[in-house]
Amino acid sequence: MIKLLMADDEPLVLVGLQSMLNWAEHGIEICGTARNGGQAMELIEKHRPDIVVTDIRMPILSGLELMVSCREKFGRVPLFIILTSVEEYQHVRQAMSGQAVDYLVKLELTPDMLAQSIIKAKDILHSLGRARDEAATEPGMQSLHDRFFMGLFSGQFENEEFLHRQSTQLGLGIDFSYASYAVCYCELDSPGADNASTDHLMSLYTSTTRMAKETIGQYVPCHITSVDLRHFVITFCLGPQDSESYQSLLQGVLEQTIRLIKNYFNVDLACAVGAKADTPLSISSSYDTARKALNDENRARPVHFYQEDRKKSHIVEQVKCYIGQNLDKQLTLKQVADVFGYSPKYISLLFAKHAENSFVEYINAQKIARAKEMLISGNVKVYEISDRLGFESAFYFSKVFKKHTGFSPRDFIRKNS
Repeated sequence: MIKLLMADDEPLVLVGLQSMLNWAEHGIEICGTARNGGQAMELIEKHRPDIVVTDIRMPILSGLELMVSCREKFGRVPLFIILTSVEEYQHVRQAMSGQAVDYLVKLELTPDMLAQSIIKAKDILHSLGRARDEAATEPGMQSLHDRFFMGLFSGQFENEEFLHRQSTQLGLGIDFSYASYAVCYCELDSPGADNASTDHLMSLYTSTTRMAKETIGQYVPCHITSVDLRHFVITFCLGPQDSESYQSLLQGVLEQTIRLIKNYFNVDLACAVGAKADTPLSISSSYDTARKALNDENRARPVHFYQEDRKKSHIVEQVKCYIGQNLDKQLTLKQVADVFGYSPKYISLLFAKHAENSFVEYINAQKIARAKEMLISGNVKVYEISDRLGFESAFYFSKVFKKHTGFSPRDFIRKNS
């Protein structure tokens, strides 16, 4: 049954609404009634209704304020049908901007009008449910879904609380409670694709990704994210029983998917699976490693897995070499990450795990080591060293130098003269 909540500060209006329709025939259960916006919010938090029919003018919280609060807290559902005594353009505009299902004037309200609004709300609920179940296949939801995941892949979310809040506000209904995750970066190759029309490529891409979703979804929960007409990303959601042996599981699932896509659409699919992610935020690292693994692979195998420890250690050494060659610059985590094609968060994680100190500490240690050589030579002034090594100022250079050596630059010169 669909749950519905009614809110109005006039008792007779609440009685009239409850008796206006045979709610059971519409598959609806009235889970509560409220006399003000504050009471309505409490009942919404308690019962989590699917639809709220509310007056626009109420004590504590107005109907519009109630709708905005629910959007921020719960996302697209509950859906709102707004009631008012007078049709005011400003209120209509606010209600529509808040994605209200309908805006009804009480004095003109008839059972048929209310029934039409309820049917419209039920259709929207059905669409939202289908979008969640089918990875947001509705075009508008698919676009939100893809943008959300691309933000996740690029490390835009500061913490898990912000991640969950964004997912809820967009109405995506994404479950991030799995034991672990793994990202697979996929590339399509079809004979004659270079000469094909955009419409043909779009149709082929849509059919391929749909088959991938349907096939993989039989074995592993996943999300499909579109990148361009040759690439898409699969985010696998792994339960506790799958986490340890995820490579053998995904190998079999992906190979079966590749065979089906080849047989049905004559499309070759190359797949690279990144490092396993133990938290939602580290999905960005799995994405980075999957994309790199696909670029590094010679395509002899259709499914390639990122080789974790050896590869990570090699990346750290490459970054260290780059730092050593660019000590005269103001090196930032983002700038260095962009050079190597990874996210800043991933480079930071690599240094935390495979280097003796953090990214920033390593850079400062290398710069201070170079500064010592220059100070001992005696031919360069402190402010010149600061400028040559890309420090913001001589004061900041002196501060970092003392933190690493225990001496100010001048004391260091006197000690070693």
